[in-house]
Amino acid sequence: MQTRRLEAFLAVVEHAGFSRAAERLGVSQPTVSQLVRALERDVGADLLIRARGAVRPTAAGRALVPFAAQLLATVEDAAEAIGRADRDARRHLAVAAGEALATHVLPRAVAAIRERLPGLQVTLVVGDELRVVEALRSREVDAALLTDRTDTRDLTTHDYAPGRLVLVAAHGSRLAAAQAATMADLAAETLVVRDAGTVNRREVDAMLARADVRPRSRLVASTLEAVKRFVEAGLGVTIVPVIAVERELADGRLVEVPLDADGLDYRFVLCTRKDEPVAPAVTLLLELLRGTASGCDGAIDPRHERAGP
Repeated sequence: MQTRRLEAFLAVVEHAGFSRAAERLGVSQPTVSQLVRALERDVGADLLIRARGAVRPTAAGRALVPFAAQLLATVEDAAEAIGRADRDARRHLAVAAGEALATHVLPRAVAAIRERLPGLQVTLVVGDELRVVEALRSREVDAALLTDRTDTRDLTTHDYAPGRLVLVAAHGSRLAAAQAATMADLAAETLVVRDAGTVNRREVDAMLARADVRPRSRLVASTLEAVKRFVEAGLGVTIVPVIAVERELADGRLVEVPLDADGLDYRFVLCTRKDEPVAPAVTLLLELLRGTASGCDGAIDPRHERAGP
């Protein structure tokens, strides 16, 4: 039974006539009559006694009245709940990311989104690859920022930008003066690496294994900031995402050493759960990352644009 038919029926019962019901609903009297007739066909019984001067419900009509009112109230409650959920979704962004993206990409992205969605509430989960993927799979967050090196076969993947690993060293180090380096050159260096479990550590280990190279020694640091400070102090060299060292390279605190190696290039992706609608704030985040949002001043792009000669 369509809600318009129930509304018409209840209005006729309440006002004891089709004309007054039509006035109440803001439609024509024939429209109200057609709606009530259609409802009677739905239920298979006469619902109104159409007498001159007044209209009153039949026994079947009286039986239907409380249920019709309840059904309409339920529909109204459902519409309100849907609207409230949609408004909440538009006001909330829950996303997981590794340290590099959470530190160097998401702050600008969230600031740009808040210009379009004032009052946006943000939940950010920062962790290693396993933590980020689990946060998405467990519905702790609505989206995760990863790379195409992560196994995301059970997720929906949205590609948005290229990424690159770079070899960096401190000024005055042996490699800083080099025109280029190979993986074999790392055999004479102390390599500063992230904790096991991070994508960065896994990729660096894979590159070393492919080249069959073992660094002279290693320093293990839990955060990218610690990695950079170790390298700045001249304690070793490191291979990290270029987005993590853009400022240090621009300020001259670190030096990029061109590295001839496979596996330096990858893609950044935003992942969502399969077969589920994407939250509006997540859609806007993806548009901003791709640089296609209306009014966006270029992409919020996790790439290091190298200056010309």
